[in-house]
Amino acid sequence: MTTREYQNIIVPLLQNKLPELEVVPEWTAFRGYSNQYSPRVDIAVGPFSTIAGNNQMNVYNRLIRKLHIRNFLKSIYDLHILNIGEEINNEIKILPFNRVLSKNQNARCFLSIEVENKNSKKHFIGSLINAASLGRIGIGVAYNDTALRTFIRIMNYLGFLKRVEKNTYDTGNFLLVTKDQFSNLLGHNLD
Repeated sequence: MTTREYQNIIVPLLQNKLPELEVVPEWTAFRGYSNQYSPRVDIAVGPFSTIAGNNQMNVYNRLIRKLHIRNFLKSIYDLHILNIGEEINNEIKILPFNRVLSKNQNARCFLSIEVENKNSKKHFIGSLINAASLGRIGIGVAYNDTALRTFIRIMNYLGFLKRVEKNTYDTGNFLLVTKDQFSNLLGHNLD
């Protein structure tokens, strides 16, 4: 199965899990800016903050207080800890759950999801930064063990840069799960 086929399975499952929210595949974050890079994320969950001066912070705050959404995000958070928690020489700082939920106040969408398989490490870095920047919660879905290790290595590198006081990027709102974990969380077994 390709990552695109996987996305096509996940989008309706995510829509069923979060029926009050809009789920958009291949979402473009900025439109109409000819002199600005406009990232496109694999899957975005609205509401969307695309009008200048119309920040959705209060809407996102209300959403994370809804029990079924909070429980869903807590399940992703728990899997994230499982995936990176036992790394030797771990530079990744795992934030408390409530801090993760409040990290990116000026997000363009509620959830920003990137599915990664066999791309270059530079592509993984771009996916991580785009997901963390655009979503109140950024989610990386590692398609295989190699993708999972690549995400973890990059997050460790960014954590190292922070520790030694170099320029870096904060990934505190980025949660990492595997494709099987995410599918199972959405009620679909890929086997």
